[in-house]
Amino acid sequence: MIAATGLRWILTLLFCALAAYGLWRAFAARSHPWTARLAHGLHAVMALAMFAMAWPWGMDLPGTPQVLFFSAVAAWFVLAALALPSGPDSRGRVLASALPHAVMTGAMAWMVAAMASGMSMGAMGGGEAHDMPGMDMSAPGAVATMTLSGTGNRWSAGLLALVMLALALWWLAAGFDRGRLAPRTASGAASDGATLDGAASGGAVQAAWDVGCHGLMALGMAVMFVVMV
Repeated sequence: MIAATGLRWILTLLFCALAAYGLWRAFAARSHPWTARLAHGLHAVMALAMFAMAWPWGMDLPGTPQVLFFSAVAAWFVLAALALPSGPDSRGRVLASALPHAVMTGAMAWMVAAMASGMSMGAMGGGEAHDMPGMDMSAPGAVATMTLSGTGNRWSAGLLALVMLALALWWLAAGFDRGRLAPRTASGAASDGATLDGAASGGAVQAAWDVGCHGLMALGMAVMFVVMV
């Protein structure tokens, strides 16, 4: 999907690092709540999917299973926040913590569906990429090999890019704040209880890393959406 070699490798390194961190948090923290470990694992899977999408061979991966998976993950974040015990936190706070993750995974499902739809339409039309009703071939030297066509698709991708950017800035700012306050909350007073974002267990320093990684994931997704426009 991304033609610019430099940007492709930057995003590759970013998503691979986030996937490695998510897997480490999912399997290494045995004492953490299972919901937090599962959330880290799901973020790792999403990071790997984003890494694949940055490369031409990633467009050959089946789209429907990915759409179903990420749609189910988005629903899980919301349902888990509503159904699971909230611990010392209020139900509203747990739900507010889960909603950004649901939005991010839902946006991932939309991205995969949009790209897969364009590819399948192009295949039915004879395999010529420039004839795809949902996608256009980019000019030589462009950042992306293909971009979305149609006003609705472009506006949707642009809106999701803004949403991901807003989430990225919010999470990164929160991560920096938690890291800055870590020496004063070394006992873990800054942790987030039973929230699903994984910041619950590990103290302020670990919470800062967790939230910062969520911000980097959202930032990488914002770049991918901009490339699609």
